[in-house]
Amino acid sequence: MSTGDVASEFSTVGGTDRLRRRWDARSPRTSTVLRLTILLAATAAAYHHSLLSLLQSLSLETPLAYVGLVPVMALLLAALRARPLKPEPVIHDRQVDYIAGVPLLLISLGINLVLPRQLSTMFWVWRIDLFTLPFFLAGAVALLFGIRVLWRQRLAVSFLFLAWPLPYSVLLLRFLTGFTGFTLSGLRLALRVVDVAVAKPSPDGSLFEVVHAGKPFPLSVVSACSGVNGMVGFLLVGAAFGAVVRGPRARKVLWLTTGLVLLWLINLGRILFIFWAGKLWGQSVAIDVLHPYVGLVTFNVGIVIMLVALRPFGLSIRSKVIAAPTAAARRMLAVPKAAVALVIVVLLGAVLSVTNENLKSYDMVANALGGARLASFSDHPYAPDGWTARQTNRYTWARPFFGEDSTWLRYAYTSRVGSPGPLHTSRPIIGDVVRTSNLRSFSAYGVEACYRFHGYKLRDVASVSLGGGITGQALSYTNEELKQDWTLVYWIWPVRTADAATSYERVTLYLQGTGDAPLQGGAAPGDVKSLRGGLSTTDEVDRRLVNTRSFVVAFAQDVVGGQRFVVPGSRLKPPDRPLPSPQTPSAP
Repeated sequence: MSTGDVASEFSTVGGTDRLRRRWDARSPRTSTVLRLTILLAATAAAYHHSLLSLLQSLSLETPLAYVGLVPVMALLLAALRARPLKPEPVIHDRQVDYIAGVPLLLISLGINLVLPRQLSTMFWVWRIDLFTLPFFLAGAVALLFGIRVLWRQRLAVSFLFLAWPLPYSVLLLRFLTGFTGFTLSGLRLALRVVDVAVAKPSPDGSLFEVVHAGKPFPLSVVSACSGVNGMVGFLLVGAAFGAVVRGPRARKVLWLTTGLVLLWLINLGRILFIFWAGKLWGQSVAIDVLHPYVGLVTFNVGIVIMLVALRPFGLSIRSKVIAAPTAAARRMLAVPKAAVALVIVVLLGAVLSVTNENLKSYDMVANALGGARLASFSDHPYAPDGWTARQTNRYTWARPFFGEDSTWLRYAYTSRVGSPGPLHTSRPIIGDVVRTSNLRSFSAYGVEACYRFHGYKLRDVASVSLGGGITGQALSYTNEELKQDWTLVYWIWPVRTADAATSYERVTLYLQGTGDAPLQGGAAPGDVKSLRGGLSTTDEVDRRLVNTRSFVVAFAQDVVGGQRFVVPGSRLKPPDRPLPSPQTPSAP
């Protein structure tokens, strides 16, 4: 690496010269260790919550559990490429380093500062924070060590893109059901030979019955147990080994394919072992004691077997990955002054650390891999203290717009007289919730397109903070002739449906024609930010709209905060008869 001189870049007079001489006396290794320490510390600080959540995903029962290994494997790849394998081009132009490094850092900073506000919960669901990690690291390496080192470490830096869960989710959803069915077929075939469980009739064929001490108990093999997680983990490990293993490409592909088959067979054996343990020792031992850990053990066994099998496949670990640099190589590594670069990386890392800490607010909505935590609002909307919710209508005409699996339900919230709670009004709050698996349909058919306010004028559009990292929008409408107004607050979030799948909901809460109806309670002024129009406290109509908006925003905040306590799979009792609603929505 280079022989950096941190003090000399800021050298002016006096003590700085003495500090510069002290650094001149130190070895290149000391300078390299200093820069490397700052690089790792700044990256860890800038993405501390992102990386911690990714590591925690290793304990989740999900097909993407082993994605949490990617940062560790990227670090190992970087260590293997710490020294050049062959002479590298002589590049000593610090301007090139800054031209490449600074924009990469700014891309990471800009995305993490701007998009959380724009995308709301979808920033975490799509894990955009992990997508920006390679950009930050690439920019920091370019500034601290130079373009040449960045090019040498391009594999390790690029490997971090594999920690981004979104591409896996999109691809896995296309064949996960079919793969789970394939595993269940193999399991039923194996049970003909190994009598440890009996397949029972079920809609998806995932139910099995195990008998312990004459008492049967059910076990279900879901998609997370189908072996996809182990195969995804082996693909990640295999991709890393493919960069450091020597041998023909065809043999590498054969080795990788064999490993995938082996991991699937080992997972099949794992399921049979859990069935056998349940039959011998009971359900609690099989599920509570063995099930959480057997998967990790069998995965490691499969990896070890495939590492031992490298030589039989005609492959070998590269023997000269870490070679001692020559004197000429040492001269080529020089990036003599890096003080300014160190300051830039540390400052941007500190800023990103603050924004990354703020991502903790999304933990209420989605897990580390973007999976939904909240129960479906369509199935059971939360009602704040002193309020009751009742379904009043179901609209089917919107399916051509939002998808055949979509639903549009309308609820009426009414305040109970004399009941406790900070929010009260004599008028009902209407809640419309559209649920669909097609998130893009919400962009194509927005709220303004789905409601027609005949004779009403849009007075204001505001961005509102609803808690849990959720950003919604508030719209205020008035009709001067009718002396009436509409106030809406809506947001979009991911939810878990009754079958544990992830779907998306747009929830719209609104009050119509408040007039002289008293409103008790409201949101903090800092939670509302006007984007278009702007309401004035000097105008009588605007003052009424401000109060109504504050009330509806506070109501939405209570709903968002309370939805976390709703148990996924629960369902609100349907109404005995439809209730009248203020206005039926029109087709977008």
